[in-house]
Amino acid sequence: MNPPNFAFGAAPARVVNPGSTAKTFVLPDKCFEKHVGFAWGRGNKFILYPRSQTRNESPNESPNVIENRLVNVRQDIALFTPILRKLVNESNGTYLSLQKAAEASKTTDNQVEFLKLSRQYRSIIRVCMESLQKAAELEANGVEKNTILSYITIFYSIECIWHLCEILFIDSIPGDVVLPYLLEWVRFHFPCHEQTAAMLLEECERGAEHNADYWDTVVGMIVQGRVDVARALLKLHSLSESNEFRLVDNSLRSMPVYSVYGGISTGEFQLLWKHWQAECRSKLSSGVLASQHKLELIMKLVIGDYKAFESIRSQYSSWFDLLGGWVMFTAPWSRRHELGAAANACASMAPGRSKLDDMVRALLEGDLHQLIHEVQQVSDNSWFATHLTDMLFHCGKLKILDKQHINVTAQLRESLILEYGCLLMEHKSLWSVGLSYLATVPPEGLRRAELILERMPVDTEAKAMRIMAEAKKHGLSGVASSVCVCMCSRHLVAGRLGAALCWAVRGRSGAACGRAAHAALRHYAAAAALAAPDLLLTAGPAVMLSETLLFLGKYCDFHRLYKAREFKKAANLLVSLITSKIAPDYFWETLLLDTLPLLESDEPNFTANDTYEIMLCLELKSSSLDGEKAELLRLALARNLSRTALLEGDDTGEQ
Repeated sequence: MNPPNFAFGAAPARVVNPGSTAKTFVLPDKCFEKHVGFAWGRGNKFILYPRSQTRNESPNESPNVIENRLVNVRQDIALFTPILRKLVNESNGTYLSLQKAAEASKTTDNQVEFLKLSRQYRSIIRVCMESLQKAAELEANGVEKNTILSYITIFYSIECIWHLCEILFIDSIPGDVVLPYLLEWVRFHFPCHEQTAAMLLEECERGAEHNADYWDTVVGMIVQGRVDVARALLKLHSLSESNEFRLVDNSLRSMPVYSVYGGISTGEFQLLWKHWQAECRSKLSSGVLASQHKLELIMKLVIGDYKAFESIRSQYSSWFDLLGGWVMFTAPWSRRHELGAAANACASMAPGRSKLDDMVRALLEGDLHQLIHEVQQVSDNSWFATHLTDMLFHCGKLKILDKQHINVTAQLRESLILEYGCLLMEHKSLWSVGLSYLATVPPEGLRRAELILERMPVDTEAKAMRIMAEAKKHGLSGVASSVCVCMCSRHLVAGRLGAALCWAVRGRSGAACGRAAHAALRHYAAAAALAAPDLLLTAGPAVMLSETLLFLGKYCDFHRLYKAREFKKAANLLVSLITSKIAPDYFWETLLLDTLPLLESDEPNFTANDTYEIMLCLELKSSSLDGEKAELLRLALARNLSRTALLEGDDTGEQ
């Protein structure tokens, strides 16, 4: 993948991030010329609306015609674009794995796992950039294509910084000698003349200098530390057998290479290095290379001549291309904490600075405080700042001090995670991802999650179930209950009594269960159809949440027994419901009239005592039945009492 131009850009936004250039909005039509009001909406947006006339306006003036129109103004979130959602979802899994690894590292050293997860982050970014490049190739619209290209620039820079940060602060480098890793970083992110060198070596023909890019390629290999490739290219020159070329080749071949496993100390290597550079200087001063200016330039580069590096700076897009070569030819034994001087030297070779320059210099100087500050200015909606800070924090490399020199590292990490989690919870499908971030920062994260979930619009049954499941998963039982109550109320208004009962029982809310049970009983009393009888038969202990729900459940049991022709059991249950006196007033008529079929059956189902109890309730609740129904019930009770009295008398006589 070729690197984009590193002019750090920002994605287009309706509301610009703090610190950037202000943006002017033209409101539609003329309805907002006067009396404009606004109110903050859910998430990072606000709503403009036209207000009515003030009361002190003259009554003779004609009233203004104000349209019923709202204007939503919100920040354009780059992460909410469809092509970047995969980045959000996949990085969430790596983030959660990092939290587990950090928990495990309290008892064991988990540095290898941290490095593995850091590389996972970079792999996710690379996949995202490939997707963006494919989308840019397919996009014909100029505006949309420019937006995608700006995203590519941003995420390429993010991956570049993350890789360098991984080398300097996450990876365990043997002997802390960083040069091989720094050269790898430069070659990977700033490939210079790579394709030309490969083409020339593949052709392997003398006279390669006739290629217009030959000498630039040779010098490019030198400044990237690829000395062997540069030597191979020099042998393709038609004068490679001349004394000048042989002299340069011998100097490059004899160049000492430092290795922590080489068996010599840093001091001994420095002596070898200075002796080799002294030989190179003597060859230069002898004037033997005066006729070959390119070879003379190469010799000046390998002895670390500042003016030589400065002379070729304009051929490269940034000073990063020269960084590896400068360190290699000035101090190849450099440790991580010694890279700041090299960064300053290379950066001063040409004027002008960019955001990427500032971040790289902060990294090389070991100033992570400044790095995090610069990272927060990147227009990726805090994805980079949140995950990089979290990684450095768990690796134990981050220490941020405030003005009073108090360590505020943990607070900085938590604030970034909270901000990022709240941002994701604004999205209709990424809110569960945001919740997983907030849950890792207790107790503040869960408090924020509770407030956001309670105000989240519930559009469908599936979303309500998902919100309830996520709330229970993180111990937010209050949110789960409120969602159930909300859904119960919604179904009650729509007349879906079975669904209302289901949500009320699921939410374990006594008040909601009572309302749903009352609605079901009123519906039965009016239309003679029980709502969700199967649910109530399997509700179990949940029917104890409300007295009315308990009554409804027992009443459903009565109907089940009656349909199964178990009349005596049904009669006993009906009597217990009547004598319990928990039936609502509006249901007494239905309850008492349910005794009629049982009273008029061939075999008596009520005992004399049961009959007396029903008679007593009938007199106490006489206002619940009109005169004709009451008289009919009294007659049936009297007949049943006479039958049961005779039967019970015969049973007594036989005994």
